[in-house]
Amino acid sequence: MTSTSATKSQSSARHWMVAAGAFIVMIAASIVLNGLLLVTAPIISDLYYQKDASGKVVLRTLPNGMKVPVEIHGGQGAFLIYFSILTLAVVIALMFFAGRLLAKYGGRAMLIVSGVIMTGALALFATSTGNLTFYVAGALLGLGYGLSIALVPPALVNAWFVARRGLVLGIVMAGVAVGGLIWATIGPSLAQSSLGWRGVILIMAAAMAVCTILPALFLIKNKPADVGLVPYGADDAPSAASGAPGSPPAIPGFTYRQALKSANFWVACMSFLLLGSVASVTQVLSILFRTAAYPNPIDRTSWTPGQVAFYSSLFMVWLAFLIIWKPVLGLLNDKIGLVGMMLISMILMALALVYLPSMVYGSSVALMYVVMIFLSAGISNALVTPPLVITQAMGLREFGKVFALGVAFIYAGNAIGAPIWGVLGTSGNTKIGMYVAPVLLALFVIGCTIAAKRGKAQYTNLAVAQPAQPVSAPAGRRPPVT
Repeated sequence: MTSTSATKSQSSARHWMVAAGAFIVMIAASIVLNGLLLVTAPIISDLYYQKDASGKVVLRTLPNGMKVPVEIHGGQGAFLIYFSILTLAVVIALMFFAGRLLAKYGGRAMLIVSGVIMTGALALFATSTGNLTFYVAGALLGLGYGLSIALVPPALVNAWFVARRGLVLGIVMAGVAVGGLIWATIGPSLAQSSLGWRGVILIMAAAMAVCTILPALFLIKNKPADVGLVPYGADDAPSAASGAPGSPPAIPGFTYRQALKSANFWVACMSFLLLGSVASVTQVLSILFRTAAYPNPIDRTSWTPGQVAFYSSLFMVWLAFLIIWKPVLGLLNDKIGLVGMMLISMILMALALVYLPSMVYGSSVALMYVVMIFLSAGISNALVTPPLVITQAMGLREFGKVFALGVAFIYAGNAIGAPIWGVLGTSGNTKIGMYVAPVLLALFVIGCTIAAKRGKAQYTNLAVAQPAQPVSAPAGRRPPVT
């Protein structure tokens, strides 16, 4: 009878409600990762280009004959510092606060509080008139993101799912790409409308509140035990329990302190850093495309409508396949394992990177679209792979704390990689970076494989040699009173 009850609990619609809530939260992530980048150009044009009395941008002529806008207030470089501050705030939050706060207060509380912080940060961003307020808004946005969105959805999937964990994680993480596609479709046109970029960011602020606070209130519960359930696909309660009847199950894996002493954990972290630095090539894709599209290397204003439409379509294909690849990667993880999934996706990304320097307007159109699809496969790893690696390498005993520190290295890699790609582009050495990147991707796969296999063997042997003490029962999970 107990087994039947457990089976019914595992198939409860509540599991899928939590997954749906986590998916909606990841749509909110797209505002930070994609949405703001789409209004960067209107912001710079409005606040960082000098204008004449008629409101037209003042141009200056470079020695090589190119005409460029006259920049004020430090120009676009000064404005884009906000993104570096945002990324640094994400890393600091993940490394020092997020894991502990998640363990203490749970994902629902983290999402509600952080949702309020990020909504306020976007409202400040929308009303900013200079560098200081952009920087403060970026810091608050990064802090809220690091304390919630970067951590809570993977933790929820791990808590609520055993079977199909990879597939569910991939579907949840695809929320970022769904949101990115929405903003890419409507953002630029709205920014050029009567709303302006300020109105678009206020819409983003409202969307942030809706996609974080409401799911936390109505769809998400921290753990299955909080509502009398067991994880989807878990063993029934008697076989999972450790010790006397009614005692909570012992969760396999390292504690946070044990993880910090594990070389395998740091191998995984360094691997994430490499992937993050390579994946940050997306920050300069538009520059690569524009350079390839210019028919005249001196007059870089001669875009034809056909070129604009074509390169926009490349971005749309890339974003659309980010939606497809994330659940596909999760399914591959469930079917052929973590290593096989990483090998397939990283090989595809490496092929794309090697081809990118040769991609110019007039090349094979079909091949260019294939390259975007291959690139999407690799970039999708940045959100899907880290929680799977940490789960295998360190276990679930204190997953929230361990994962918070580990995933911070992805964002640190983004922060390091983006300016490096920018410098390579400025110096004309982008091709060198594209050829080195596959080597870094190979090291990423090797590092994650070593960490996952050795780490799992170590905490399994540790559990056999010295059985883990039962973890404190989650709030609300007590033996039934008879």
